[in-house]
Amino acid sequence: MINLIKKEIRELLTKSALLFFAFMALIFVFMGQMLSEAQEEAAVSPVVAVVDQDKSHHSATLVEAIETGADVVYSGDDVSRAQSELESENGIALVLVPGGFGATIDSGKKAEIEVRWIMKGAGVIDTLPVSAVEAIIDSGFKSVSATLVEGHSSLDPEIILAPASSSYTTIYEGKTIEGVSPQVLSGLLSQETMFVPVVIMMLIVMGSSSVISSMGLEKENRTLETLLTMPVNRSHIIISKIIGSATAGVVMGAIYMVGFYFYSTSLGGQTGSLADLGFVLGPGDYFLISLSLFTALLAALCASIIMGTFASNYRSAQTLTYPLIGLAVLAMLVTMLLDFRTLPAMVQVIIFAIPFSHPMIAMKELMVDNYFLVLVGILYSSLLTAILVAVATRIFTTDRVVVGISIRRSKSRADSYNSQ
Repeated sequence: MINLIKKEIRELLTKSALLFFAFMALIFVFMGQMLSEAQEEAAVSPVVAVVDQDKSHHSATLVEAIETGADVVYSGDDVSRAQSELESENGIALVLVPGGFGATIDSGKKAEIEVRWIMKGAGVIDTLPVSAVEAIIDSGFKSVSATLVEGHSSLDPEIILAPASSSYTTIYEGKTIEGVSPQVLSGLLSQETMFVPVVIMMLIVMGSSSVISSMGLEKENRTLETLLTMPVNRSHIIISKIIGSATAGVVMGAIYMVGFYFYSTSLGGQTGSLADLGFVLGPGDYFLISLSLFTALLAALCASIIMGTFASNYRSAQTLTYPLIGLAVLAMLVTMLLDFRTLPAMVQVIIFAIPFSHPMIAMKELMVDNYFLVLVGILYSSLLTAILVAVATRIFTTDRVVVGISIRRSKSRADSYNSQ
């Protein structure tokens, strides 16, 4: 009984399985570190510019509170200069206090300021500093309210407790969007794109698992060995496998696009809101998304064929899917939480090198008319696929496609034993 348990544990906890789980643990450590750094950056005083065109007692109180809580790179009455200073210092918001701010409050009406946001990325983590700026502005409103209370103002209590409000304008990728904060815009974009990385990861996992498992079964049942002994050119074998895999990729991609079309149309108001804000995808955009998905799937399937050649049986083939699954999970987590353009340069290189990441970020990039990154991603996946096809063809002309890793190891050990 104990020996049987040990046997099962040895077969399940293989080196490749342990390496996979270690890799997954490192992914979560990496993501946790990025989240921690983002939270630390959000805790640092945000960089803002303040334009006071009112010059009243109430506006001075508001500006003083903002200067206390934020890193103010400009404080004056010149909007264009404030905007240039903010952009040069990589700031996040311009707070504009219009003329008549104090007079409006003293007349018993709620005043309004304008906050112009410079949105750098649409990821969930990218919008964390926005909350810090909003909290500082709210503290400024409370300071104005406190001065009204101290002065025994006879205004309406609702005006005393909430003397002002904010109107938002967000500048994102050259588009000026009025009445929308970065958090709202990020939420709308995430609403339509949040499930894309998950679905693509599932397609990559299912496609690669089926191809590698098929290779393992063919070796275990000796059908591949029989096929290789027949008078068939080995290049034709690999080409047929690639074409079959490509067909499977087309079918899976088509099913995905149909499902995603119905998902997008079912969003109703959310999708309409994005369209009203200027974020619209046309037929050409959906074609590029489909092409990006197809090339990524093809690269994954070709890589699966290569990895499948190292399997000696069906059980060993299962463990060979772990590297592809790990890369797909990494790409999914990063693209769901962060915007590709706001990532550190080294992380950008790593994510771009993973072909599965390109269809995950394609939709969000096309919404902001960033065709260059999508087209380069398609080209990269296509070149990588061509290289993998050449490698797979080379492997199929050798004996490794039959013997696999485990058998080669056993053979080398046997040769070592015989030599002794």
